[in-house]
Amino acid sequence: MSLVGNLEDLGLGDIFQIIFLSRRSGVLAIRGKVVEGKIYFKDGLVIAAYSLDSSKKLVSNNVQDTVFSLFIEEGNFDFELKDPNEEVKAVPSGSIFTVEAGLNPQFLAMEGSRLLDEARAKKPVAPPPPPSPKMETPPPPEVVQPAVKPQPAIEPAQKIETAHVKKEEIAPRPVEESFSPKSIWAEAGIVEEAHIEPVTASPGLSLLRSMIFELQNPHSSSEITLMILRFASEIMNRAVLFIVKRDSIEGLGQFGVVLKQGDPNRRIKGVKISPQDESIFKEAVFKKMTIKKNLEKNRVHEYLIKELGGDWPSEAFLAPLLVSGRVAALLYGDNLPEEKTIGDTESLEIFLAQAGIAMERALLERRLSMQGKE
Repeated sequence: MSLVGNLEDLGLGDIFQIIFLSRRSGVLAIRGKVVEGKIYFKDGLVIAAYSLDSSKKLVSNNVQDTVFSLFIEEGNFDFELKDPNEEVKAVPSGSIFTVEAGLNPQFLAMEGSRLLDEARAKKPVAPPPPPSPKMETPPPPEVVQPAVKPQPAIEPAQKIETAHVKKEEIAPRPVEESFSPKSIWAEAGIVEEAHIEPVTASPGLSLLRSMIFELQNPHSSSEITLMILRFASEIMNRAVLFIVKRDSIEGLGQFGVVLKQGDPNRRIKGVKISPQDESIFKEAVFKKMTIKKNLEKNRVHEYLIKELGGDWPSEAFLAPLLVSGRVAALLYGDNLPEEKTIGDTESLEIFLAQAGIAMERALLERRLSMQGKE
Protein backbone atom coordinates (compact mmCIF):
# COMPACT_ATOMS: atom_id res chain seq x y z
CA MET A 1 0.00 0.00 0.00
CA SER A 2 1.48 3.34 -1.02
CA LEU A 3 0.72 7.01 -1.63
CA VAL A 4 1.60 7.96 -5.21
CA GLY A 5 1.39 11.30 -6.95
CA ASN A 6 3.07 14.36 -8.47
CA LEU A 7 5.07 16.93 -6.53
CA GLU A 8 3.09 19.66 -8.29
CA ASP A 9 -0.02 18.46 -6.41
CA LEU A 10 1.61 17.73 -3.05
CA GLY A 11 4.99 19.28 -2.34
CA LEU A 12 7.79 17.55 -0.46
CA GLY A 13 7.38 19.90 2.51
CA ASP A 14 3.71 18.91 2.87
CA ILE A 15 4.56 15.22 2.59
CA PHE A 16 7.17 15.59 5.35
CA GLN A 17 4.64 17.26 7.65
CA ILE A 18 2.11 14.48 7.08
CA ILE A 19 4.62 11.69 7.74
CA PHE A 20 6.00 13.40 10.85
CA LEU A 21 2.65 14.23 12.45
CA SER A 22 1.25 10.75 11.82
CA ARG A 23 4.53 9.12 13.00
CA ARG A 24 4.67 6.89 9.91
CA SER A 25 7.47 4.47 9.04
CA GLY A 26 8.23 3.85 5.40
CA VAL A 27 10.21 4.76 2.31
CA LEU A 28 9.59 7.87 0.20
CA ALA A 29 10.86 7.51 -3.37
CA ILE A 30 11.30 10.65 -5.50
CA ARG A 31 12.07 10.88 -9.20
CA GLY A 32 12.63 14.11 -11.13
CA LYS A 33 14.19 15.08 -14.44
CA VAL A 34 17.78 15.25 -13.15
CA VAL A 35 17.69 13.56 -9.76
CA GLU A 36 16.09 10.59 -8.07
CA GLY A 37 16.43 9.09 -4.62
CA LYS A 38 14.81 7.72 -1.50
CA ILE A 39 14.24 9.04 2.02
CA TYR A 40 13.71 6.57 4.86
CA PHE A 41 11.41 7.37 7.79
CA LYS A 42 11.19 5.63 11.17
CA ASP A 43 8.31 6.74 13.41
CA GLY A 44 8.15 10.02 11.51
CA LEU A 45 11.89 10.83 11.64
CA VAL A 46 14.36 10.72 8.74
CA ILE A 47 16.94 8.02 9.39
CA ALA A 48 18.57 7.63 5.96
CA ALA A 49 18.59 8.98 2.40
CA TYR A 50 20.36 8.85 -0.92
CA SER A 51 20.03 10.75 -4.21
CA LEU A 52 21.48 10.05 -7.65
CA ASP A 53 21.88 12.23 -10.70
CA SER A 54 21.04 11.13 -14.24
CA SER A 55 24.42 9.39 -14.52
CA LYS A 56 23.67 7.41 -11.32
CA LYS A 57 26.27 9.26 -9.25
CA LEU A 58 25.65 10.34 -5.66
CA VAL A 59 24.61 14.00 -5.46
CA SER A 60 25.69 14.60 -1.84
CA ASN A 61 27.64 12.95 0.97
CA ASN A 62 25.36 13.38 4.01
CA VAL A 63 21.71 12.88 4.92
CA GLN A 64 20.70 16.54 5.28
CA ASP A 65 22.15 17.76 1.97
CA THR A 66 20.83 14.64 0.27
CA VAL A 67 17.31 15.49 1.42
CA PHE A 68 17.72 19.11 0.25
CA SER A 69 18.85 17.91 -3.19
CA LEU A 70 15.52 16.10 -3.54
CA PHE A 71 13.47 19.28 -3.01
CA ILE A 72 12.42 19.74 -6.62
CA GLU A 73 9.43 21.43 -8.23
CA GLU A 74 8.52 18.78 -10.78
CA GLY A 75 8.60 15.03 -10.36
CA ASN A 76 6.84 11.98 -8.98
CA PHE A 77 6.76 10.54 -5.48
CA ASP A 78 5.76 7.23 -3.95
CA PHE A 79 5.51 6.71 -0.19
CA GLU A 80 5.23 3.08 0.87
CA LEU A 81 4.54 1.94 4.42
CA LYS A 82 7.18 -0.59 5.46
CA ASP A 83 10.03 -1.22 7.90
CA PRO A 84 12.81 1.06 6.59
CA ASN A 85 15.61 -0.75 8.45
CA GLU A 86 15.32 -3.83 6.27
CA GLU A 87 15.61 -1.85 3.05
CA VAL A 88 18.47 0.29 4.39
CA LYS A 89 20.44 -2.88 5.14
CA ALA A 90 19.85 -4.10 1.59
CA VAL A 91 21.45 -1.00 0.02
CA PRO A 92 25.20 -1.43 -0.66
CA SER A 93 27.52 0.31 1.81
CA GLY A 94 28.64 3.72 0.59
CA SER A 95 25.51 4.24 -1.50
CA ILE A 96 23.32 5.50 1.34
CA PHE A 97 23.80 7.87 4.26
CA THR A 98 22.26 7.22 7.67
CA VAL A 99 21.85 9.04 10.98
CA GLU A 100 21.21 7.11 14.17
CA ALA A 101 19.21 9.70 16.12
CA GLY A 102 16.99 10.63 13.18
CA LEU A 103 16.40 14.12 11.75
CA ASN A 104 13.27 16.17 12.37
CA PRO A 105 11.33 16.37 9.07
CA GLN A 106 9.74 19.67 10.09
CA PHE A 107 13.14 21.39 10.09
CA LEU A 108 14.08 19.70 6.82
CA ALA A 109 10.73 20.71 5.30
CA MET A 110 11.07 24.36 6.29
CA GLU A 111 14.73 24.66 5.28
CA GLY A 112 14.30 22.70 2.06
CA SER A 113 11.26 24.76 1.07
CA ARG A 114 13.16 27.98 1.85
CA LEU A 115 16.12 26.94 -0.31
CA LEU A 116 13.77 25.94 -3.10
CA ASP A 117 11.97 29.30 -2.92
CA GLU A 118 15.30 31.16 -3.04
CA ALA A 119 16.42 29.13 -6.04
CA ARG A 120 13.09 29.85 -7.74
CA ALA A 121 13.45 33.59 -7.06
CA LYS A 122 16.93 33.63 -8.60
CA LYS A 123 15.81 32.17 -11.90
CA PRO A 124 16.68 34.53 -14.81
CA VAL A 125 13.78 36.63 -16.00
CA ALA A 126 12.86 36.22 -19.67
CA PRO A 127 13.85 39.24 -21.80
CA PRO A 128 11.01 41.52 -22.88
CA PRO A 129 9.57 40.89 -26.35
CA PRO A 130 11.07 42.98 -29.17
CA PRO A 131 9.15 46.16 -30.04
CA SER A 132 6.64 45.88 -32.82
CA PRO A 133 7.91 47.25 -36.14
CA LYS A 134 6.84 50.82 -36.78
CA MET A 135 5.56 52.12 -40.11
CA GLU A 136 8.21 53.90 -42.13
CA THR A 137 7.78 57.67 -42.24
CA PRO A 138 9.07 59.82 -45.10
CA PRO A 139 12.31 61.72 -44.36
CA PRO A 140 11.91 65.38 -43.42
CA PRO A 141 12.49 67.96 -46.12
CA GLU A 142 16.09 68.99 -46.62
CA VAL A 143 17.01 72.19 -44.80
CA VAL A 144 19.59 74.48 -46.42
CA GLN A 145 22.21 75.37 -43.85
CA PRO A 146 23.89 78.82 -43.98
CA ALA A 147 27.44 78.98 -45.18
CA VAL A 148 29.97 78.43 -42.43
CA LYS A 149 33.44 79.89 -42.47
CA PRO A 150 35.90 77.03 -42.97
CA GLN A 151 38.03 76.20 -39.97
CA PRO A 152 41.70 75.27 -40.22
CA ALA A 153 42.31 71.57 -40.38
CA ILE A 154 43.44 69.88 -37.21
CA GLU A 155 46.70 68.07 -37.42
CA PRO A 156 46.55 64.29 -36.82
CA ALA A 157 48.43 64.69 -33.55
CA GLN A 158 45.86 67.22 -32.38
CA LYS A 159 42.76 65.19 -33.29
CA ILE A 160 40.46 64.58 -30.37
CA GLU A 161 39.67 60.87 -29.98
CA THR A 162 36.25 59.90 -28.74
CA ALA A 163 35.93 56.60 -26.89
CA HIS A 164 33.24 54.36 -28.32
CA VAL A 165 32.13 51.56 -25.98
CA LYS A 166 31.08 48.45 -27.81
CA LYS A 167 28.19 46.51 -26.36
CA GLU A 168 30.02 43.24 -26.55
CA GLU A 169 32.87 44.69 -24.48
CA ILE A 170 30.64 45.29 -21.44
CA ALA A 171 31.16 42.42 -19.03
CA PRO A 172 27.90 40.91 -17.77
CA ARG A 173 27.10 41.43 -14.10
CA PRO A 174 27.76 38.32 -12.06
CA VAL A 175 24.64 36.54 -10.90
CA GLU A 176 24.36 36.20 -7.14
CA GLU A 177 24.96 32.60 -6.14
CA SER A 178 22.35 30.71 -4.15
CA PHE A 179 21.41 27.14 -3.45
CA SER A 180 19.97 25.63 -6.58
CA PRO A 181 20.09 21.94 -7.44
CA LYS A 182 19.80 22.85 -11.12
CA SER A 183 22.89 25.08 -10.98
CA ILE A 184 24.84 22.29 -9.28
CA TRP A 185 23.78 19.81 -11.92
CA ALA A 186 24.58 22.24 -14.75
CA GLU A 187 28.12 22.76 -13.44
CA ALA A 188 28.58 19.00 -13.33
CA GLY A 189 27.48 18.73 -16.95
CA ILE A 190 24.27 16.87 -16.15
CA VAL A 191 21.54 17.31 -18.72
CA GLU A 192 17.86 17.09 -17.87
CA GLU A 193 15.88 14.17 -19.16
CA ALA A 194 13.33 14.90 -21.85
CA HIS A 195 10.40 14.05 -19.59
CA ILE A 196 9.29 12.40 -16.39
CA GLU A 197 7.39 9.14 -16.60
CA PRO A 198 3.74 9.88 -15.74
CA VAL A 199 2.21 8.18 -12.73
CA THR A 200 -1.34 7.49 -11.65
CA ALA A 201 -1.86 9.59 -8.53
CA SER A 202 -3.56 8.12 -5.48
CA PRO A 203 -7.26 9.00 -5.25
CA GLY A 204 -7.98 12.01 -3.07
CA LEU A 205 -4.41 13.31 -3.26
CA SER A 206 -5.42 16.72 -4.61
CA LEU A 207 -7.89 17.07 -1.72
CA LEU A 208 -5.43 15.91 0.93
CA ARG A 209 -3.29 19.04 0.86
CA SER A 210 -6.15 21.52 1.21
CA MET A 211 -7.94 19.55 3.93
CA ILE A 212 -4.78 19.10 5.98
CA PHE A 213 -4.76 22.90 6.36
CA GLU A 214 -8.41 22.85 7.39
CA LEU A 215 -7.50 20.45 10.20
CA GLN A 216 -5.08 22.94 11.74
CA ASN A 217 -7.83 24.94 13.47
CA PRO A 218 -11.05 22.93 13.70
CA HIS A 219 -13.88 24.58 15.56
CA SER A 220 -15.27 21.35 17.03
CA SER A 221 -15.08 17.56 16.94
CA SER A 222 -18.22 17.48 14.82
CA GLU A 223 -16.45 19.58 12.17
CA ILE A 224 -13.66 16.99 12.04
CA THR A 225 -16.15 14.13 11.58
CA LEU A 226 -17.80 16.01 8.71
CA MET A 227 -14.41 16.49 7.04
CA ILE A 228 -13.74 12.75 7.37
CA LEU A 229 -16.99 11.90 5.58
CA ARG A 230 -16.30 14.57 2.98
CA PHE A 231 -12.87 13.10 2.25
CA ALA A 232 -14.27 9.55 2.14
CA SER A 233 -16.80 10.64 -0.47
CA GLU A 234 -13.89 11.19 -2.87
CA ILE A 235 -12.74 7.58 -2.49
CA MET A 236 -15.91 5.46 -2.22
CA ASN A 237 -19.62 5.60 -2.95
CA ARG A 238 -20.94 5.37 0.60
CA ALA A 239 -19.54 5.45 4.12
CA VAL A 240 -20.65 5.40 7.74
CA LEU A 241 -18.76 6.86 10.70
CA PHE A 242 -19.15 4.96 13.98
CA ILE A 243 -18.22 6.21 17.44
CA VAL A 244 -16.53 3.60 19.64
CA LYS A 245 -17.71 3.57 23.24
CA ARG A 246 -16.64 1.30 26.06
CA ASP A 247 -19.37 -1.30 25.53
CA SER A 248 -20.83 -0.42 22.12
CA ILE A 249 -20.08 0.86 18.62
CA GLU A 250 -22.78 3.28 17.46
CA GLY A 251 -23.56 5.01 14.18
CA LEU A 252 -22.74 8.71 14.05
CA GLY A 253 -23.05 9.94 10.46
CA GLN A 254 -23.18 8.76 6.85
CA PHE A 255 -23.23 9.62 3.17
CA GLY A 256 -24.45 7.60 0.20
CA VAL A 257 -26.74 5.27 2.16
CA VAL A 258 -29.99 4.76 0.23
CA LEU A 259 -33.00 3.09 1.86
CA LYS A 260 -36.28 1.99 0.32
CA GLN A 261 -38.07 3.43 3.34
CA GLY A 262 -37.10 5.75 6.15
CA ASP A 263 -34.46 8.41 6.82
CA PRO A 264 -30.86 7.11 6.36
CA ASN A 265 -29.44 9.48 9.01
CA ARG A 266 -31.94 8.36 11.64
CA ARG A 267 -31.40 4.71 10.72
CA ILE A 268 -27.61 5.00 11.00
CA LYS A 269 -27.78 6.68 14.40
CA GLY A 270 -29.79 3.73 15.65
CA VAL A 271 -27.15 1.14 14.65
CA LYS A 272 -25.43 -0.47 17.66
CA ILE A 273 -22.78 -3.20 17.51
CA SER A 274 -21.07 -4.95 20.39
CA PRO A 275 -17.24 -4.74 20.24
CA GLN A 276 -17.06 -8.22 21.81
CA ASP A 277 -18.93 -9.98 18.97
CA GLU A 278 -16.85 -11.50 16.17
CA SER A 279 -16.86 -9.04 13.29
CA ILE A 280 -14.71 -6.76 11.19
CA PHE A 281 -15.30 -4.11 13.88
CA LYS A 282 -13.76 -6.23 16.63
CA GLU A 283 -10.76 -6.95 14.38
CA ALA A 284 -10.18 -3.26 13.59
CA VAL A 285 -10.43 -2.21 17.25
CA PHE A 286 -8.07 -4.96 18.38
CA LYS A 287 -5.45 -4.45 15.64
CA LYS A 288 -5.85 -0.64 15.46
CA MET A 289 -5.29 -0.82 11.74
CA THR A 290 -7.19 -0.52 8.47
CA ILE A 291 -8.99 -3.60 7.17
CA LYS A 292 -10.13 -4.06 3.59
CA LYS A 293 -11.73 -7.38 2.66
CA ASN A 294 -14.91 -9.24 1.78
CA LEU A 295 -17.43 -9.48 4.61
CA GLU A 296 -17.94 -13.01 5.79
CA LYS A 297 -21.44 -14.18 6.64
CA ASN A 298 -22.10 -13.83 10.35
CA ARG A 299 -24.72 -12.28 12.61
CA VAL A 300 -23.06 -8.87 13.04
CA HIS A 301 -22.32 -8.39 9.35
CA GLU A 302 -25.81 -9.47 8.32
CA TYR A 303 -27.29 -6.98 10.80
CA LEU A 304 -25.05 -4.19 9.45
CA ILE A 305 -25.92 -4.87 5.80
CA LYS A 306 -29.61 -4.98 6.62
CA GLU A 307 -29.41 -1.55 8.28
CA LEU A 308 -27.52 -0.18 5.27
CA GLY A 309 -30.19 -1.24 2.79
CA GLY A 310 -29.79 -4.99 2.31
CA ASP A 311 -27.31 -5.26 -0.61
CA TRP A 312 -24.05 -7.10 0.06
CA PRO A 313 -20.88 -5.24 -1.08
CA SER A 314 -18.09 -6.91 -3.03
CA GLU A 315 -15.53 -5.44 -0.60
CA ALA A 316 -15.70 -3.48 2.66
CA PHE A 317 -13.35 -0.92 4.16
CA LEU A 318 -12.95 -0.19 7.87
CA ALA A 319 -10.37 2.21 9.32
CA PRO A 320 -9.83 3.36 12.92
CA LEU A 321 -9.56 6.95 14.11
CA LEU A 322 -6.98 6.93 16.90
CA VAL A 323 -7.10 9.58 19.62
CA SER A 324 -4.46 9.35 22.36
CA GLY A 325 -3.69 5.80 21.28
CA ARG A 326 -7.30 4.63 21.63
CA VAL A 327 -9.77 3.83 18.85
CA ALA A 328 -12.29 6.66 19.15
CA ALA A 329 -14.17 6.07 15.91
CA LEU A 330 -14.37 3.71 12.93
CA LEU A 331 -14.98 4.64 9.30
CA TYR A 332 -16.83 2.00 7.27
CA GLY A 333 -17.10 2.27 3.49
CA ASP A 334 -17.94 0.39 0.30
CA ASN A 335 -18.80 1.07 -3.34
CA LEU A 336 -22.43 0.00 -3.53
CA PRO A 337 -24.48 0.13 -5.67
CA GLU A 338 -21.50 -0.50 -7.97
CA GLU A 339 -19.94 -3.96 -7.91
CA LYS A 340 -16.31 -2.94 -7.66
CA THR A 341 -13.53 -3.04 -5.07
CA ILE A 342 -12.51 -0.04 -2.95
CA GLY A 343 -9.12 0.61 -4.56
CA ASP A 344 -6.28 2.71 -3.14
CA THR A 345 -7.18 4.31 0.22
CA GLU A 346 -3.75 5.47 1.40
CA SER A 347 -4.57 9.19 1.17
CA LEU A 348 -7.74 8.62 3.21
CA GLU A 349 -5.81 6.66 5.85
CA ILE A 350 -3.25 9.46 6.12
CA PHE A 351 -6.07 11.98 6.53
CA LEU A 352 -7.62 9.84 9.28
CA ALA A 353 -4.29 9.86 11.11
CA GLN A 354 -4.18 13.66 10.83
CA ALA A 355 -7.81 13.91 11.92
CA GLY A 356 -7.03 11.86 15.04
CA ILE A 357 -4.20 14.23 15.95
CA ALA A 358 -6.46 17.25 15.35
CA MET A 359 -9.20 15.76 17.52
CA GLU A 360 -6.69 14.97 20.27
CA ARG A 361 -5.49 18.58 20.16
CA ALA A 362 -9.08 19.89 20.24
CA LEU A 363 -9.91 17.76 23.29
CA LEU A 364 -6.77 18.91 25.08
CA GLU A 365 -7.59 22.56 24.41
CA ARG A 366 -11.10 21.96 25.69
CA ARG A 367 -9.79 20.43 28.94
CA LEU A 368 -7.39 23.32 29.47
CA SER A 369 -10.20 25.77 28.87
CA MET A 370 -12.41 24.00 31.44
CA GLN A 371 -9.59 24.03 33.99
CA GLY A 372 -9.07 27.74 33.42
CA LYS A 373 -12.73 28.44 34.18
CA GLU A 374 -12.49 26.49 37.42
